[in-house]
Amino acid sequence: LSTTVLGRSVSMPVLVAPTAFQRLAHAEGELAAARAAAAEGTVMGLSTLSTSTMEEVAAANGPGGRWFQLYVYKDRGITRALVERAENAGYEALALTVDAPLFGRRLRDMRNGFALPAGLTAANLVPGGMGEVRHVDHDSGLAAYIATMLDQSITWRDVAWLRSITRLPVIVKGIVRGDDAARAIAHDAAGVIVSNHGGRQLDTAIATADALPEIVDAVGDGGEVYVDGGI
Repeated sequence: LSTTVLGRSVSMPVLVAPTAFQRLAHAEGELAAARAAAAEGTVMGLSTLSTSTMEEVAAANGPGGRWFQLYVYKDRGITRALVERAENAGYEALALTVDAPLFGRRLRDMRNGFALPAGLTAANLVPGGMGEVRHVDHDSGLAAYIATMLDQSITWRDVAWLRSITRLPVIVKGIVRGDDAARAIAHDAAGVIVSNHGGRQLDTAIATADALPEIVDAVGDGGEVYVDGGI
């Protein structure tokens, strides 16, 4: 079952997808996932919105493979700093999420008043003063955070901008159409992640398993294709 991703050998064609706020589920959160990925010989994907810093995760991951999932902040200085830190910490690729500049209406989060409890932060953003995800009356604190902090105007030009500030390969995450996959490769992305953000962004969105064949055909030999969710 072994294969390669972006030139790195992995023991199986299964990677650890970037998932936010893992310490909500376990005290060691992303650190435990990073150790497990390294032990099993596969790649750890780390979310921008992790509850452990990318440097802590890199230390836990050791010689294992790791990618950093990137959201683009309105403050491009914050975004650039995240990219530079990821490079310095030995991350091997950037997974640029493009399907969430506007956040889906997560009604359960709104009903529950989702916020990070005391003691947990979006750890990578603490140095920029953007680590708190606070309670908001009658709304989701995460939705309010996304609306306030993330750039809602990203375009394909931002893929080129990201390529210009990093030596790391860029993977475009959140693709469900063949034409968008082809555009990503045309903008020098190393690959795409076929993803509908767990079905939480757009109601009745196509399942990634159904979107996959068209995207594989569109990318051809131009880059690598990964898929999450829907299977």
